[in-house]
Amino acid sequence: MSKILKLNPFYSEKIWGYENWNLSTHKNGHCTIENSEETLLENIGRELPILIKVIQANDTLSVQVHPDDEFARKYDNDNGKAECWYILDAKDDASLICGIKSGHDKESFSKVIEEGDIENHLKRVSVKPGDMIYIPVGTVHAIEGGLKLVEVQQSSDVTYRMYDWGRDREMHIEKSLEVIDYEGKNQGGKIENFSKLKTPYFTVEKINVDSIYEDVVNEDFHSYTVVGGSGSIISENQVLDLKKEDTIYIPNRVQYTINGNIELLKSYV
Repeated sequence: MSKILKLNPFYSEKIWGYENWNLSTHKNGHCTIENSEETLLENIGRELPILIKVIQANDTLSVQVHPDDEFARKYDNDNGKAECWYILDAKDDASLICGIKSGHDKESFSKVIEEGDIENHLKRVSVKPGDMIYIPVGTVHAIEGGLKLVEVQQSSDVTYRMYDWGRDREMHIEKSLEVIDYEGKNQGGKIENFSKLKTPYFTVEKINVDSIYEDVVNEDFHSYTVVGGSGSIISENQVLDLKKEDTIYIPNRVQYTINGNIELLKSYV
């Protein structure tokens, strides 16, 4: 019998806060099965195409960009990294960086970086809890301090930094300049009235349950991360309690029911 798996995250401390890799089969951080030392990778016997994190940003992350699959596999032996952010908590007047101002090409943006003037060429987006932001490959971005969010992304750990607010960490200027989407053709940004985001790499839906929600996994798998409230999920002889920031993995063909007053992000490919 295929079982629903409740997951324990891989914890990664950062100079700006921390990341919990809630659903991960990536080599750099494996989540485990609740009440077990077994990893999700060991249990299902294969790598998943997505990775789900909870990110707490007490300080602003580096200004960075991620490559597409072709570039990442050629130079970093990893996947590309399209991602999206669902805001869990935000300080008053919170914002984040998503994109660069128009009119740049590789040469002009290289000059901006060289002159140390990058802060004046970034696009900021105001955000509040419940907002969803899509960050396609090639989009310059940074999570600013005072934010907590769920990140759904391709299973990858490739990040190219181009500016780090005076912190002394490794930069990846040449690679950044190669992969930036200067024309904004990949159409990232805030998703107004978010209920569903379908990308070439994953789909994320907001599911609001005020009593009962029933579904069956017709895709490869379903994963849910709780973003508000509490409840339980039931399938055959299983009953699992769910609270905020919990993540579960549900294999193909499993029928299930979610009960309670609970808000979830449903992710699948």
